[in-house]
Amino acid sequence: MFHVKHFPLPIRPWQREKLRAYANLLQSYNKRLNLLSRRTTAEGFIEHIQECLAFVEQPFTAGSSLADWGTGAGLPAIPMAVMLPDVKVYAVDAAQKKIHAVKAFKRELDLLNLYPWHGRAEEFPFEIQCSVSRATAPLRTLWQWHTRVATSEGVLYCLKGGDLRAEQRELVTGFPAIQIKQIPVSGSSRFLVQVRSAPLLSGKESHKPLPPTEHPAQ
Repeated sequence: MFHVKHFPLPIRPWQREKLRAYANLLQSYNKRLNLLSRRTTAEGFIEHIQECLAFVEQPFTAGSSLADWGTGAGLPAIPMAVMLPDVKVYAVDAAQKKIHAVKAFKRELDLLNLYPWHGRAEEFPFEIQCSVSRATAPLRTLWQWHTRVATSEGVLYCLKGGDLRAEQRELVTGFPAIQIKQIPVSGSSRFLVQVRSAPLLSGKESHKPLPPTEHPAQ
């Protein structure tokens, strides 16, 4: 059985079963496609999923949509689609083999609210409310991808670890009117970084983004 640790929200039996099935699919597909490190153990796949549940603890409105930049093997897009059935989840990646795998996972898990999208994050065409990422790119790049398609009140959440002071300085230099918050993740050495636009002081935008960096989603 899939055992979830350090998670304060209720998990229904069907959600637990889909998370367990996803862990098994990851293990099977990884042998052929190398979606994650080939040294990842069965317990390691579960730990990847467990860590992604930290995103679900944040407030996402039913009927809203979000994008997972550089979804890779579907992390965190698939755990989020399982746990948030009323939210439209776009899984974005520039690597075709990874999107093919995510499409297969969507079919196997019957995730009607999951939308795999193949292409560069800079070309993603749909409006979203929020976006997420697991350390796919620097904060400044993730925020550029986010603000291009997100509503003004939308929030970026990214799972990061280590010393982020340099990344945060670079982000604030390009986008001075933002708010950054670090949220601890139970059972992990990493944390969620929350980035949102600061309240506007007037009717006009209070920051102007720098030119986009060339950093395709991986």
